[in-house]
Amino acid sequence: MGPLHLILRNGKNRMRVCFILERGTPPRLNSIIAETFVLLEKLGTEVKVMYPEEELFRLDTLTVDADIYLLKSDSEFALSLAIILENLGARVINSCNACMKAKDKVLAATVLLQAGIPTPRSFAASSPSQLSGSFANRPLILKPHRGYHGVGLSIAEAPSELPSGEAYPDMVFAQEYLADERKDLKVFAIGEEIFGVRKPFSKDSFLKAGELTELPPEAEEIARECGKAFGLELYGLDIAEDGDMPYVVDVNYFPGYRGVPDAAQRLTNYIINFDR
Repeated sequence: MGPLHLILRNGKNRMRVCFILERGTPPRLNSIIAETFVLLEKLGTEVKVMYPEEELFRLDTLTVDADIYLLKSDSEFALSLAIILENLGARVINSCNACMKAKDKVLAATVLLQAGIPTPRSFAASSPSQLSGSFANRPLILKPHRGYHGVGLSIAEAPSELPSGEAYPDMVFAQEYLADERKDLKVFAIGEEIFGVRKPFSKDSFLKAGELTELPPEAEEIARECGKAFGLELYGLDIAEDGDMPYVVDVNYFPGYRGVPDAAQRLTNYIINFDR
């Protein structure tokens, strides 16, 4: 990548950073991201925000007007926009190729398998009914293949509990459900920094901070291998533990970092020093 493009304002060089975000319902900004904005601006960085679903883009005049774009949205529109900007020469964190591999759960499972990273037995089907012969000694957890934030998640203990195809009109992704009495292990990465957070399993667990925990060496090594396999820099993992063996069940680009100490400051440091 080339050198940072800096603009001169008030006698000082300023980095320009643009966050590509998705407006929540109700509208609210992740407090860690909001704090990151403040810290970046205190350092003289010019910060702007894009909500792709709320803007009109004329594609023949679209230009790169930031030094770094940070993709923190799971929407198809945001990812398409980031790909266009990247093709125009923009530097996007995480790279669009890495985000596409993480966003598609079927593709993500394949990346994990090819990298030799432990992950539960996984299945792809056009309808939940096709999974009726896939039950072994464990339940199945079903997800839309491009779902996020727990939307469309269901657990079936037996074929009779499989949901209807209406819940998954495109494709359904399923994994063997590794139930554990322990709290779920979330792993967060900010560049080379790796953190572990435990929180109870639920569909809205991404909204909860959880408790900082010391990572088992195996889980930390798996986290680093995942970063390399996907090409991710800012990412999170959902890990299920079967005995002492950690299994990666989900990969997320640019997570919320709830529970990570000084997350906003760490993100700020990473952005300011990116590619220097």
